Amino acid sequence: MSAAFRTIEPGSAIEVDPDLLPTTDRACLRLLVRCGAATSAQVTQLVYNQIRHSQKRLLHFHKAGLLERTTIADTPPGRAEFAYRVGQIGHQRLGTRRTPAPATYVRHALDTVDAVCALNRSRDREHPPVQLWLTDTMTANVLGQFVRPDSIAVVTTDAGSAVLALEIDEGTEHRRTIRAKLAAYRRPLATRPNWHLLVLVPRPIRAAWMVRVAASLELGPRSWVVTRTDLARDSLDCVLQPLAPRLPPASIRSLLQPPRRLSPAPVGSHAWLELLAAGGGETEDGALGP
Repeated sequence: MSAAFRTIEPGSAIEVDPDLLPTTDRACLRLLVRCGAATSAQVTQLVYNQIRHSQKRLLHFHKAGLLERTTIADTPPGRAEFAYRVGQIGHQRLGTRRTPAPATYVRHALDTVDAVCALNRSRDREHPPVQLWLTDTMTANVLGQFVRPDSIAVVTTDAGSAVLALEIDEGTEHRRTIRAKLAAYRRPLATRPNWHLLVLVPRPIRAAWMVRVAASLELGPRSWVVTRTDLARDSLDCVLQPLAPRLPPASIRSLLQPPRRLSPAPVGSHAWLELLAAGGGETEDGALGP
């Protein structure tokens, strides 16, 4: 999806000082800096917990010139859904800067946030499954110089933990590019027994194609593919297809092994929102161990 973001005319913007906003509002703005773009539904799950309040606050920030927005093309007829991102004025006020990205990045950013929201689905907001989430702007050099996942998520339940390196496939990249990207994971996965590669694809036909592409790469027993629809529907119980030959399917829940990697600020919790509002700074030590 290629999108043209729009901001309000500078002369008509209402005055908002980000430093004077409450914790959840400042966390929302910082979250959008990190992930690039998000919808009101995604912001609801991660920040505000009420869809109407999310819509109200995002519109407020848009009218203040802090956020830009664009209509999402694939929403149902008669219903307008927007994707929001921090605009130039917002970056200036927050002391941040926009990461250069192609015009088509919006769909990719939204699908990435969707994946994390699916993994983090829980009735207990203060103790959700995702203990740590590194967005693509935070994953450089975590797995070495030549591998940069779209996100890294540490998932923990009572059964144990797993570290998931997420690759979001939009079904547009060709075979050579995909092979090179997958092959780069062989060494990092071989030295990290509790890490898994999870490739998210748009449709089952793309998943089958991904399995064929990866068949000769010897990725080992910890590389998987799943459709975004299955992950959104079944969360940790979704069926994962192995990218290595002759292995049985699994679920994310079945990948979790001791020890339990617990964070003082799991994603979506009040502690995480306070951390974001203050500018970030998650502790990775222990969470991203082998």
